[in-house]
Amino acid sequence: MKIYILPVPGFLQPQKQAMRYPSHNNDYDAEQDFLIWIKKQKHLLTNNHQEANWHYLPVYWTRWHINHHFAAKGAGLKELKAEVDKVIIDDKKTFTIALFDGGILIDAGDTIVFNAGRTNNKAIDIPLICKPHKKPIFKIEKKYLAAFNGSFETHPVRMEIKKRFENNPEILIGGCLPTIFYKRWFLGKSFNINIMSSYVALCPRGTDCTSFRFFEAMQLGVAPCLISDRDVRPFKKFIPWDEMSYYVSTVDELETLLLNNLDKNEAIQKGEKAAECWKEKLNFQKWCKYVLMELNEL
Repeated sequence: MKIYILPVPGFLQPQKQAMRYPSHNNDYDAEQDFLIWIKKQKHLLTNNHQEANWHYLPVYWTRWHINHHFAAKGAGLKELKAEVDKVIIDDKKTFTIALFDGGILIDAGDTIVFNAGRTNNKAIDIPLICKPHKKPIFKIEKKYLAAFNGSFETHPVRMEIKKRFENNPEILIGGCLPTIFYKRWFLGKSFNINIMSSYVALCPRGTDCTSFRFFEAMQLGVAPCLISDRDVRPFKKFIPWDEMSYYVSTVDELETLLLNNLDKNEAIQKGEKAAECWKEKLNFQKWCKYVLMELNEL
């Protein structure tokens, strides 16, 4: 395989963005990570676009859209499309990496989009990556069947989980961090503890079909459970997700899993495999090779 990196003007790769998410994350995501990785793969690169099997379009879509008011009312899209159209040589040979939940938000023909947090747009799923959480040096004992801390407003399934489980003492359901500084600091520190105190980390979809929490739980060694109408666990052809995670499409399925079918020993084993998989396959730079494997499948 040979890859040609399409030359894009510098302003399509903004150096920073106006907002970080999650809040502990660096201003860095899959879009920058893949570009850094592919530049290291000298044996794959060519300066001749005609001999290349694939053309890589290295636009920083997320930074662009966030810096243009999240593309509200189409902000920035006309300019973006005009510049991208100038760069693409053959859309049938072109691929790109995006984090933004709606993907690239412009019509780029047959360009293949690898999307880390898609909604209903057509894309190939890749992992959400973010700065790792610190783990406590002492062992955390399991206290809960499952736990969730986060906002409830980003998708109805989150409100349904809250209503269904908030009075169950075996399932920890928490809200967003408070605005008072010292309380926010304390509860922010306990986010890791709450996840690690559980057999399963609840990862309901939000604005997009997945959740940073899914991959944060993997890093912390707890089996994540994606609750979403779409199973967007990435690279399914190459990663045996059922060995290290759970997926349910409804809260009814989630209730059956937690209250009737959960094997605690199996959940612990899944968490251990999840941590190993995150470290070896889905961490910074580690996930990038799977993009090429997906392209090979095509």
